[in-house]
Amino acid sequence: MVERLQKALELFQKDKLLKKLQASGYAYAAWRMPNEKEIRLIISLSGVEKQDDFQLDGCGQGFIINQFSDNHPIRPHFISADIIVHEEEVIIGPTVKSSQIDQFKKDLEQNDDNQSPNQLIDAQSQCEDFEALVEAAVHGIKAGKFEKVVLSRYKDVALNPEFSAWELFQEIAKKYSNAFVSMTFVPESGLWIGATPELLLSDDQKQFRTVALAGTKTLNTEQNLSEIAWTQKEIEEQAFVSRYIINCFKKIRLREFHEHGPKTVQAGNLAHLKTEFIVDYEDLSFENLADQMLHLLHPTSAVCGMPIESSKPWIEEVEKYDREFYSGFLGPVNFDNSTSLFVNLRCMKVTENNARFFAGAGITEDSVASREFLETEMKMNVLMSILK
Repeated sequence: MVERLQKALELFQKDKLLKKLQASGYAYAAWRMPNEKEIRLIISLSGVEKQDDFQLDGCGQGFIINQFSDNHPIRPHFISADIIVHEEEVIIGPTVKSSQIDQFKKDLEQNDDNQSPNQLIDAQSQCEDFEALVEAAVHGIKAGKFEKVVLSRYKDVALNPEFSAWELFQEIAKKYSNAFVSMTFVPESGLWIGATPELLLSDDQKQFRTVALAGTKTLNTEQNLSEIAWTQKEIEEQAFVSRYIINCFKKIRLREFHEHGPKTVQAGNLAHLKTEFIVDYEDLSFENLADQMLHLLHPTSAVCGMPIESSKPWIEEVEKYDREFYSGFLGPVNFDNSTSLFVNLRCMKVTENNARFFAGAGITEDSVASREFLETEMKMNVLMSILK
């Protein structure tokens, strides 16, 4: 069965294979971990549904992607690793039946790879004035409605006929070596490509890790990270995220953790402030820590605000569009005895003729509307510059 599938997949170049999968309605995920070279590709033969009562320990090997709006509880889409495609071999999951493989091969041979089941919803440009929303947010903060809120926007760009999602993914992986780079297709939600610098959590059964990442500055080509000067607004914004993580630890009565930072880190041509939190399992016995923290962390104050009870409803009221997977989370689960999930930033949604780019900015009492707009432009340009 493996040999038959290997020969069938060898007939297709990666770009053509992925188009065939999309036309046939098969979910897949491709990714490259930060500071690594290997690209992994998995294909699900069993369909994808939102997972209710999701637990990391209870699911198999695969990839999850969760929308911004799905929290408390989270309801991620789980892409099972029914087929794992490596450069030199194909691995079939233990629960895959021979009949599924036969149908899979038949679908790849029949479907036209020019078909596209996805359509952008509300593809017109946003009519709301982002700067006006920032000013409304600052007013709300001063009035005591919330301490911080993260506003986002999108931009639609037409794709040329020669656009190749696989080639773009490879270019992004090459340029942003220290980011988590991914390409994910879920039939009901479309094709998403991104390069995120922000780890939500990782757990390799030896350590649990999470980070607070906030504050954004453009990094010049020859500029040293030590030369970056952060404003009070940016320092405060990053501190909000760190306090949010510590409060999550307090909710589960976890006090034994290591805190490192904040320090300036590079993400492409941008610089951010980062604080890392580590729990060593040798020092502490704590069951289901990753599951408990995942349900508490999402969405972090870096993509939503503080407190979440007032900032999230306000965001959903004023933004007037669905963030979908943007500012949600995604990543591989139960690969090599490890799970790594990342906040879905610096991402784009791809349809047959368009690419939709997303970006957000953290608003505090000291925010200046025009500067926040420019910050979203800088973030969108991380991927737009490669597309161009």
